[in-house]
Amino acid sequence: MKKSPLLLIIFFISFSYTMAQTTTIKGFVVDTTTQEKLNHATVCLLQAKDSFLYKFTRVNAEGNFNFDKVDSGKYILMISYPQYADFVEKMSIDGMKDLSLGKINMIQTAHLLQDVIVTQKIAAIRLKGDTTEFKADSFKVQPNASVEDLLKQLPGIQVDKDGKITAQGQTVKKVLVDGEEFFGDDPTLVTKNLRADMVDKVQLYDRSSDQAAFTGIDDGDKQKTINLQLKANKKNGYFGKATGGLGNDKYYIGQGMFNYFKGKRKFAAYGTFGNTGTIGLGYQDEEKYAGSSNSSITVGSGGDVSIMISGNGNDPLSGGWSGNYNGQGIPDVKSGGVHFDNKWNDDKQAINLNYKIGGMSVLGNTSSTVQNNLNNGVLYTNSASNFSNHLFRQKADGSYQFQIDSTSTLKVVLGGSLSHSSADNYYSNNSNRTLDTLVNRGTRATTSDADNKNFSGNILWQKKFKKKGRTLSWNLNEYATNSNGNGYLNSETDFYNNNSIDSTALVNQRKTNISHTNDLSSNITYTEPLNKNLNLLLSYVFDKNNSNSNLQSYNMGSDSMYSQLDSVYSNHYVYDQLSNGGGVQFNFNNKKKINFNIGTRISSVNYKQSNLFTDQSISRNFVNWNPNANLRYKIKDQEGLFLNYYGNTQQPSISQLQPVLVNNDPLNIYVGNPDLRPAFNNRFSMNFYNYKVLSQQSFYAYGSYSFTSNPIVTNVTTNAAGVNTYNYFNLKTATSNYYLSAEYSAKFKTWDLQYAFGPNVNGNKYVNFTNGIMNVTKSNSYGVYVRLAKYKEKKYDISLNGNLGYNTNSTTLQNQINNNAWSYSINPDIDIFLPAKFQVHTDGNYNWQQATQSFAARSQFIWNAWIGKKFFKKENLLLKASVNDILDQNNGFSRSANNNTISQSYYTTIRRYFMVTLVWNFSKMGPGDKK
Repeated sequence: MKKSPLLLIIFFISFSYTMAQTTTIKGFVVDTTTQEKLNHATVCLLQAKDSFLYKFTRVNAEGNFNFDKVDSGKYILMISYPQYADFVEKMSIDGMKDLSLGKINMIQTAHLLQDVIVTQKIAAIRLKGDTTEFKADSFKVQPNASVEDLLKQLPGIQVDKDGKITAQGQTVKKVLVDGEEFFGDDPTLVTKNLRADMVDKVQLYDRSSDQAAFTGIDDGDKQKTINLQLKANKKNGYFGKATGGLGNDKYYIGQGMFNYFKGKRKFAAYGTFGNTGTIGLGYQDEEKYAGSSNSSITVGSGGDVSIMISGNGNDPLSGGWSGNYNGQGIPDVKSGGVHFDNKWNDDKQAINLNYKIGGMSVLGNTSSTVQNNLNNGVLYTNSASNFSNHLFRQKADGSYQFQIDSTSTLKVVLGGSLSHSSADNYYSNNSNRTLDTLVNRGTRATTSDADNKNFSGNILWQKKFKKKGRTLSWNLNEYATNSNGNGYLNSETDFYNNNSIDSTALVNQRKTNISHTNDLSSNITYTEPLNKNLNLLLSYVFDKNNSNSNLQSYNMGSDSMYSQLDSVYSNHYVYDQLSNGGGVQFNFNNKKKINFNIGTRISSVNYKQSNLFTDQSISRNFVNWNPNANLRYKIKDQEGLFLNYYGNTQQPSISQLQPVLVNNDPLNIYVGNPDLRPAFNNRFSMNFYNYKVLSQQSFYAYGSYSFTSNPIVTNVTTNAAGVNTYNYFNLKTATSNYYLSAEYSAKFKTWDLQYAFGPNVNGNKYVNFTNGIMNVTKSNSYGVYVRLAKYKEKKYDISLNGNLGYNTNSTTLQNQINNNAWSYSINPDIDIFLPAKFQVHTDGNYNWQQATQSFAARSQFIWNAWIGKKFFKKENLLLKASVNDILDQNNGFSRSANNNTISQSYYTTIRRYFMVTLVWNFSKMGPGDKK
């Protein structure tokens, strides 16, 4: 009897907890056409696990129904009414107080077939919040087509010849499979190797950080992402693709990918080798490892025009060759990788693992002409180079996610890479004031080896409380890099006066470059609902960064050894940063139309810069401010508007701060400035979508504008001998850039012809100083494109892209020089399917660039073609003979405008070759996919 009070207390607590977890479900049932209330309709709530009846009711005279005290769990709601199709919907109850299903439309059986047809068309594209969802089977592709072929059919999405995906004006950074990363940062491994007929839905959205996705409050950290939802019958079995080809002039290619899926478990492995330009590493890797700075506008050999940031971040003596391949030289690649991911324990635990290994060698030569616009005239430089670059890299990453209980989760992500690179380069150059006034002439040889290590780790713990919307999360990040480089510089430069040698500069040095970076940061975030639509977010952020750069240059001594330290070109610099900050943000969400965020984060930052060469140190304190605001407005079904603003402080890099002369190129010398202050960037963006699926029309517009206050810019001093010395300083005048693109797509139903067209405009304003005089460079690119496509299954697949552009570039130093120019390109892509399983393919790229004041007009047509025959019932084996660059016109060419310089280059590249290739698509899937 003594235990009875305790048992009663336990029973009371358990009963109270159970009661607190119940939910009321309510809805309103009407005829979808007449909106008549369907009173007395039967409403059943079934348990999802066994379909047993859990609760039963009928619709009242007002058309309403409700279920009280529904326990947490998974259920099936079924509504029936005579002469109407049943309404069935699965739902998951998680303890919320009320679940309102709103208006439920019932369809009469007589109208069902017609409505289903219309519904299927509407379901081809859906807007769900900020996610655009495409029903894959609504877009027809050829048998054995890849996901890349499917993406090309979707409105608002473009895929270029290298597999780079642009969606609604923005680059797609990630391609997921069933919501999981697949080989991490290389989307092309998914899009080129996964079959289109395996995909149920393609979802396009802006992926938030894990923390923002959990809290529902935007933190400004977004990536344009595609998620591929697989069909249920394509998740059990194996599939893959194998390719092998041999050509003349020692060209070859070999690729293979094997995938094994079993339910929620996925395993994949791939390998690639060859020298045809398929490097086996996605464009994401190239962007990540290619360093850059400053503003430029570039016209590539393919006719594409872009305004970008560029610099000398790929200097081999500054840390080794990055592995960036942009079409210059002949590449030889061998790479491979494996992937595994799985979920178990009712999806409470998940793991995702990736490993890649690869090597690449690129050999070739370049020749270029550069026009440097100075305040006292123009300097012309002609140069030529031979290069031999090599890289070997391994990379591994993995994540583990664990749902600790119904309210909390833990996620751990680890990654790292090891690489070794080497480079041998030989340069020759001459500079002239006019066509017949020689300023300097020289040669330079560099060799380098570098080892690089990278590590990253992230721990994220998230907790939901009993009160809906109240959360707590903690995030810990660490990122570390280690680089150890060694190289040699040997140069001889003659300087001229009145076309006679005035002096000669000789450099013979050994250089070492040892650098370390470690960044540790932590973030604690708490959210609190203020009412049904308004939430408050509070955060604390801690960040500690340490950067260490040790640059040493040694001259050859009398002992024929590199033993004499050259203090002019040597320095050891340490940069420490400690930041503590807090943030507040408000989120308004009415669930149907508007989601609005506004807030800011303020940080107190302490810098300590130590020059270990001079035993001097500087300590400084700054306040960083990061305001942000964004609005998502659903205008109506399949139409939405997104507005965003984000402000952030940009810290100077250690290479910009380190006060040492860098003479890796004796004619272009860089020196850091330890007195640099942070810059502040303001970025505004807009995104608008409109889809009219029944008429097969779509429209999107994307625009962005940003300006930087207190920007870090270069001051270039060019002496009479043509030597450029670059240093950095903060500018009082703001720099800016903008981008705008739009697309309208529809179908000519009479001709069954899909078409799309739209404008794209981008430009920037960049300011630098040349010989102490401010130079304002304005670059703009205006373009319009048209895309036509016509498709008939097993008959033909034809597309034609056309681009027209006008580029302007002006500088205040030499405003009389006009290098504005028109350009256009035409890109046909044709597949014809002939009897007896033969197929003919051809594609081309014609581009033309107008003559400018500095350069002559130029045009070229790169034409490729192949003929092949497919074998077997499913046509999954293809034997083809191909010719690359039939007219042999791909001679490697680019033009660019960078600040106050204009350049034109020719380079070694892959030209005409013949090849015979065998391609095998294989698969064996579960039920519904008989093989």
